[in-house]
Amino acid sequence: MAWEAWNRSSRVHQDPRPPSDVVAAILDYLAHHIPGYPFKPGLDRAFVEELVTDFSGIDVLEEIKAFRWYYENEPLTRVRTPRVALRRWLANARSSPR
Repeated sequence: MAWEAWNRSSRVHQDPRPPSDVVAAILDYLAHHIPGYPFKPGLDRAFVEELVTDFSGIDVLEEIKAFRWYYENEPLTRVRTPRVALRRWLANARSSPR
């Protein structure tokens, strides 16, 4: 919900940064809810801000949750580069109709 409001208002204010509450929620999920995720605060803050900006029409947190559970709570046992895998998942979510 906050993301949708930001996305509409960002066109008016032209603030390129996503809202901090959205970024914080995603960072918390990556750090505490994805088993084996190699969380790095500085790197992941920049990564999440980029994801939220690049995939503005998608609920990034919900897609990350779907990524986790699609792989039965062990998403990182099948990937070498978690950030690339998440980005690819979001790119696929953007291009597939729901």
